[in-house]
Amino acid sequence: MKVYIATDSEGQACITREKDEHTVYGTWQADEIRRQATAETTAAVEGARQAGANEILVHDIGFIRGASPIGLVLHYDDLPRGIHIALGGAPMHQVVDSSFDAAILLGHHAMAGVQQGVMAHTFSSLTIENIWLNGRRIGEIAIEALWLGAFGVPVVMVSADEDGCREARDWLGDVETAPTKKGLGTHRAISLHPADACDLILARATAALARLDDFAPFGPPPPYELQFDCYTEEQAQIRCAKLDGRAEMIGPRNFLLRGEKALDLVW
Repeated sequence: MKVYIATDSEGQACITREKDEHTVYGTWQADEIRRQATAETTAAVEGARQAGANEILVHDIGFIRGASPIGLVLHYDDLPRGIHIALGGAPMHQVVDSSFDAAILLGHHAMAGVQQGVMAHTFSSLTIENIWLNGRRIGEIAIEALWLGAFGVPVVMVSADEDGCREARDWLGDVETAPTKKGLGTHRAISLHPADACDLILARATAALARLDDFAPFGPPPPYELQFDCYTEEQAQIRCAKLDGRAEMIGPRNFLLRGEKALDLVW
């Protein structure tokens, strides 16, 4: 069994990151984020191995503004040996292929606009107000599941705050979830003890992969329209221009990316 594990850097236990005007989410907890993200990833690897996984790729997709560049968050020496690690901002579509049997999303968070979601945002807290897929507001969890589904890889388990886990079930159905904390606001939460969160992740990863046949790759029927709402007109124009003619402005702060395949929506 070959398993893909993607670790973001907001949804871990005991992480809230106090807001800072320059770094948006602050760096005060940077060391703790890296340590706990590594511990929770280790727990998922161990759970996957208990379920029979013999090939595991860990993808570092985290980012701590002002403290860690994108994809360079985990403490790699502290991860279990025998895995492969994708890092340095490697995009998901270059890391995943159809040889994977399952995907696990760790340390994730709710989409932008979720009031009690801890550090809730959708890809960019600085520039993106909302993203919509075919008229339905969507977050990172479902978009990543859509990209993974394009390779035939189902998401079987998600760890996040309670709102992120609820979002995963709303979009993906009966996935296993590991809620690490209950959000009380953007930078407030009631959390599991870090070690208890790791135990929960290990158990849910094992349970998910033990019933792998229950899951199917995520893929709503095409065609697709992905609408981006930015905070300013300038932000929208810059982001739209970076898509090299694949997107079009549809309003002062809005642009649209269309596609017949899920991978047409990669940016």
